[in-house]
Amino acid sequence: MAPYKYKPLREELEEIRLVHLLPGTFNDPIAFRLVHVPMPLPPPAAPQESNYQIDELESLFSLPWELVETKRGDLILFNVSTGEQRTVMTGAGFPEETTEYEPRFEALSYTWGTEDVSEYAQVKDGVAENGSGQVETLGLRPNLASGFRHLRDVDKERVLWIDAICINQEDIGERNKQVKRMATIYTVAFRVTVWLGDESSDSKVGLQTLQYVGQQLDELKTGRLIAASDAANLLFWRNEYLPPFTATIWDALSHIVERPWFYRLWCWQEMKLGGPRTVLQCGFDIASWRDVSLAVNCLHSRDQSPLVTIEFRERCRHISFSKLDHAGFTTQMLDLSRSKGCADPRDKIYGLLGMTTTSFRSKITVDYLMPVEEVYRQTFLAHLSMTHRLEFLKHCDLGNRQINGPSWVPDWSRTEFAAPLLSEQMSSGISRAWYRVVEPDFLEVTGLHQTRIQTISDAAPKAQGKTLLAIRKWYNFVPKNQSYVTGEDRDVAFVLTLCMNRTRDRMPSSHTLSVEQWLAMLNRYLNLTEDSKADPVYNEKETANVIQKVQGRRFFTTEDGHIGTAPAGAQIGDSICLLLGTYAPTLLRKTPLDTYQVVGECYVHGLSDAVGMLGPVPDGWRAINKADAAGRMMPCFLNLTNGSHTRDDPRLGPLPQEWEQVPYERRDDDPAIFQKFKNVVTGELINHDPRLSPAVLKSQGVRLETFRLV
Repeated sequence: MAPYKYKPLREELEEIRLVHLLPGTFNDPIAFRLVHVPMPLPPPAAPQESNYQIDELESLFSLPWELVETKRGDLILFNVSTGEQRTVMTGAGFPEETTEYEPRFEALSYTWGTEDVSEYAQVKDGVAENGSGQVETLGLRPNLASGFRHLRDVDKERVLWIDAICINQEDIGERNKQVKRMATIYTVAFRVTVWLGDESSDSKVGLQTLQYVGQQLDELKTGRLIAASDAANLLFWRNEYLPPFTATIWDALSHIVERPWFYRLWCWQEMKLGGPRTVLQCGFDIASWRDVSLAVNCLHSRDQSPLVTIEFRERCRHISFSKLDHAGFTTQMLDLSRSKGCADPRDKIYGLLGMTTTSFRSKITVDYLMPVEEVYRQTFLAHLSMTHRLEFLKHCDLGNRQINGPSWVPDWSRTEFAAPLLSEQMSSGISRAWYRVVEPDFLEVTGLHQTRIQTISDAAPKAQGKTLLAIRKWYNFVPKNQSYVTGEDRDVAFVLTLCMNRTRDRMPSSHTLSVEQWLAMLNRYLNLTEDSKADPVYNEKETANVIQKVQGRRFFTTEDGHIGTAPAGAQIGDSICLLLGTYAPTLLRKTPLDTYQVVGECYVHGLSDAVGMLGPVPDGWRAINKADAAGRMMPCFLNLTNGSHTRDDPRLGPLPQEWEQVPYERRDDDPAIFQKFKNVVTGELINHDPRLSPAVLKSQGVRLETFRLV
């Protein structure tokens, strides 16, 4: 039999190929027809609008009852004490299948694997019903071959779209064009089927347990979990509830989430586009993605048992994709995708385009012949021009680059990196980036030079058991017998640096620790030794957060008395700068030509909330992070006298007469943190505070300068 020869797709008909998998028993040879069909763009779906305003109704109910809205659009009364609920209004629900679109097919999501071709499928495009005609062959890698055998029906054809087969991978031009269409393909498919791989000794119990847990839960539009209306167990939604699972079951759960599919970038987009129509299949066992994702979101916070390992919680955190439903394409999407693998480094961008907005996609050219650094540069500048923020500088790491090009272009090809910092630091307030691109590779930005690194530690090891031991060495760098520059006790400043000020004082609505509780944790960390690997502190949820923030980073002190953490590539003498349009201080390294390389972002205790530009928050006020209606943490200022809070910075004074703050609805192209202001004279609408423009700041004595980044 001859190798299969692809026939060109007819662009004028918007064709795609579909696999018609022919029926057969498990051990029969794999056979299919590869059919060309037109796939025009479907009409845009009409937006679903609520016929009620939840904010207007909330005040009618009191604790323990809360009025909440589920992702399906149901409006329910939820009892936060018992988990009971009462339906107030039924929403539109989830579409179980897209039945109206033709051609009708399901899209397969799977991992290619690195193995060579293990067998050949028979392609029977030219075979007549009587069996006459030529049979051609296509090579299959082991995982796809096994998937075909488990998916194949014994008595009827199954119609599938499979990227490795339906796109001619040898034709770069076709590949470029078809990749642009993948978002549409996975959206219009009546189902997305995830092939996790062959059954193992414990995969059935792992998948069934995840499905059971997910069936006990429902999710609100804010991302919060509550009990399902038909839950058999009303306890799973509670953070403090520890399921009575045996070690065998926890191991089975770990083995499921460690499957290679969860590590692949393209799979993430495919699952997200399939939404509630997505199912997971392992061997012959099937579970809905909705149930599995709810279970993963629930179980990653269960830290009360030594059976729940840090590794399991971290895997669950990385696959808790639902948080992206209420955070558009910006740094968070790339934060979560950086640890995921793909064969071509360009796919770190192309593999996400299906989840971005039309306006963003229009700025990105899909071209697999384009140099990787140019793909990343194009992405950086597209995001910068749309948001007026330097958010992507947080992904720069000078000591961990393997691509060419300027240091201000992130190297997204790396899967090992220091965890990103919290965007709510707001070290430059709600300011926009003031920048100029100077060809070929210069980016001029505006900001403030704050201080330089004076002393610095070694990088904390990335091995889980050794990361916490580095804290003792870091502690020795803190100046003794004196208070910190903020007036705080040095131990308080040190532990707040470790957790990056993620405390209950800073985030009153969160479940994190108070400052006093963090100090108690610090004492436990400082008493650890090489022989303390069984200490229960290693299984604390907050320990996992500290390890994530510490590993791969270096601790430093500065010339003006601050302390902080930086990426492993930081050096003594690096400049700590507050760039307009960023959320965290940026480390820059001066070159002999008076240009600067971007070393990476850093945490500096005492420089959050634009203190370096505006001075300390006045007495009677505290900077906090408060969740908005969609569950996003937003910077606010708490009035300690009357308990009220405002997003208006008390240091800035009144708005200029021509500007007013206006309400807004978040769009996917908006930056992570912003406010809307309108010029009442010109009608101009901006996403930054006009009181933080370079002209205004300079008039107040802020020593802004221009940094030329290379």
